[in-house]
Amino acid sequence: MCGGILHSVVCLALAAAPLSVARAHDIYTGVHDKTGQLCCGGEDCAATSYRESAGRFEFLTREQRWVEIPEDRITFLPIPGDRSDPDTHRAHLCYRAASEADRLRNRDNVFGDILFFCAFIPPGSI
Repeated sequence: MCGGILHSVVCLALAAAPLSVARAHDIYTGVHDKTGQLCCGGEDCAATSYRESAGRFEFLTREQRWVEIPEDRITFLPIPGDRSDPDTHRAHLCYRAASEADRLRNRDNVFGDILFFCAFIPPGSI
């Protein structure tokens, strides 16, 4: 077990780390897209950046690759509990890696290498 002040501080920090990650992801609990579909199944969502050019929107994945998401699939609403950010290209993307089965069965939701669930751009971020 942990002993000594410094050792106790390190143990406390290590014990709290998974909790802070879980709390950071809590803002996505119960979030639905504009069609009413539940967006997140665990760790599928994350804050990210987006870029727009000539009406085309691309989101930066967790793997640091840009993927185009059609505008009609994007929800232009804030995520409750999200921190305000002066970054004018802040967004949220919910997805998991696409499998070969996804490419066959869920073609309408596969963009690049991802199986798409939801994308959000908060008002004021455009």
